[in-house]
Amino acid sequence: MTKGAGRGRYDRSRTTGERAVETREKLLDAATEVFAARGYTGTRVEDLVDHAAVSRRTLYEHFDSIDAILEEVYERAVRISFSTVLQKLMGVTDPIERVDVGIRAYYEIIRDNAAAARVVFEVYRTAGDAQAAKYELNTTRYASLMFEFLSMAFAAGRLERAPDETSVYALIKGLDAVAIRSLQRKEHASLPDIAPQMSRLIKSAFGARAAEPG
Repeated sequence: MTKGAGRGRYDRSRTTGERAVETREKLLDAATEVFAARGYTGTRVEDLVDHAAVSRRTLYEHFDSIDAILEEVYERAVRISFSTVLQKLMGVTDPIERVDVGIRAYYEIIRDNAAAARVVFEVYRTAGDAQAAKYELNTTRYASLMFEFLSMAFAAGRLERAPDETSVYALIKGLDAVAIRSLQRKEHASLPDIAPQMSRLIKSAFGARAAEPG
């Protein structure tokens, strides 16, 4: 991208509000890539405005600091990830199948949004204590969702033992650890291929049983 290209230009057919939303999303897209490449401490305002091809003034009209941009990049990534997983699960009623579909959807999101995943896993959670705490809170949200599916599977007689929160949390951390390693090795394109293996690991931890025929 040529530095400064397109600054000050916009589609006059759009309303002021529409242009503001578009510019904000453009800034967040650019910031995601810059943070993923440079990290938190290595990112400067100049890097962001150059990559987004906007002025410093435009950036500060939307965000008052690099910290605020990082916060929104993270929040957007988590919001999109969680809503996408839930959307993939719509219409899936079998609790065991929900585990399979949920894990695959999660890994597909990471595969398709590697820069955002790096920000979530590698940049944001190491930016400070508050960020680390929020990262853990969102990990707990995913663990709670998995705990719900496994509890439903146990109630339906599909698991030999009831899931417990500690074990489920540890297994979710394992899912993330595999994703982080794949990103570091630049092997994230194959993450969905190993989703069935991770599903079996989680289900076997609680003694998954085959569904009754018919």
